[in-house]
Amino acid sequence: MRQGFCFIPLTILFLFSHPGSCQESTKDKSIRYFNKTDAGVSFGLGSFKTDIVKGVQKKIRNDELVITVQTTNGIKLFNKLCVGLSLGIEKWRNGFFYPILAYLGYDLKAKDNTFFGGVYLGYGLGTRYATTYYHEGSGAFAFSIGLGYKMKVGKSIKFLYEIFYKYQALESSYNVYTALNDSTLSPPRLVDYKIPLHFAGFKIGVIIP
Repeated sequence: MRQGFCFIPLTILFLFSHPGSCQESTKDKSIRYFNKTDAGVSFGLGSFKTDIVKGVQKKIRNDELVITVQTTNGIKLFNKLCVGLSLGIEKWRNGFFYPILAYLGYDLKAKDNTFFGGVYLGYGLGTRYATTYYHEGSGAFAFSIGLGYKMKVGKSIKFLYEIFYKYQALESSYNVYTALNDSTLSPPRLVDYKIPLHFAGFKIGVIIP
């Protein structure tokens, strides 16, 4: 009987001296919050079509230079799979855009230093201003995919380096001119169309935790 009385206070003493022993066994570590903030630059690829003159459609090189800052918040599952929402701002050579994107990321290994991949999907809201070569365009569907590497630099901070491809659709229009005679063109007929713009770039940033 005296052994039982001795066992009880010893058990209580152990629990008070190790307060995290019971909590750690019940705490779910499979879901964690994360914040990913990065800045990058991307360069236009290829060309896109513009006005049609006498049955021939012109092409313009995509010379846009885009500087992007964005932040992504969400949850990390099983220390590998990331799901979140990304908000950003983009300064184009001829416009401003505000991407609102869903994010899905995956770490190659469940370690602090690892390669990773990520996909963004949503809308790039904003305007690309008109020039003498093309009409004004408004943002539409946007998509991006990237590959990178992240490394731990502090207790709860990691640096990231990433290369990526980006697609941005624009709702715009072009003019159609037909020949009335050898020297005269008809008044322009406006046609609405969607411009597919492609970019390649790189970014750096931080991830917490």
